Amino acid sequence: MTAPDRERSGGLQRRCAVLIALAGAACASSGSPGDSAQGASALGIDFTWTGVQPCSNVSPRMVVYNAPAATRRFRVELVDVDSAMSRHGGGEVDAAPGGAIPAGALKSYRGPCPSQAAIKYEMRVEALDASGRVLARGFETQVYTPVSLIRRR
Repeated sequence: MTAPDRERSGGLQRRCAVLIALAGAACASSGSPGDSAQGASALGIDFTWTGVQPCSNVSPRMVVYNAPAATRRFRVELVDVDSAMSRHGGGEVDAAPGGAIPAGALKSYRGPCPSQAAIKYEMRVEALDASGRVLARGFETQVYTPVSLIRRR
């Protein structure tokens, strides 16, 4: 290999290494439902499907942890992870001390309604300040199993 060829080859290798590093950094910092906004810590969400009837419009009780001090409201949405088109609504509620969201508080909520298989859902929550700006985000993923499948076990 001639000197000019070695120089071109080395330059190409350096450019490829830079592109790979940039692609890796972009993947590591890409947005996901649990990413926090404005560098705030991610929210923690706790809820259970226990006692929740299939196809119910009554949202489960939830508790949101690590909400920033400036949080005034929570925006909540239930999403069927296995179906890109299946959003189950949710709503906005005032942020109560301790982060508790009572059962039935979400007015535009449509609960899980699987018929024959267990489905994975995400409960996504955003903490909002008084102006509606997102301060932090979080999500909890759980599987909802239809009662008919539980009884067969």
